[in-house]
Amino acid sequence: MTRKAEIKDLKQLSELFDQYRIFYHKDSDIPAAEKFLTERIENKDSEIFVAENEGKLVGFVQL
Repeated sequence: MTRKAEIKDLKQLSELFDQYRIFYHKDSDIPAAEKFLTERIENKDSEIFVAENEGKLVGFVQL
């Protein structure tokens, strides 16, 4: 299932975002990822959608 990300998704979403950063040779920093994503969601600076499978987030896209 694909849906719009919500604040309740931050723990799993931050982990996915951190893995994305690591793929691009950036240092792991989950607290910074969570802060960044919280700001995007709360300030509506961008749209973030997540792919969910059996209650687990397995992907995301940020527009």
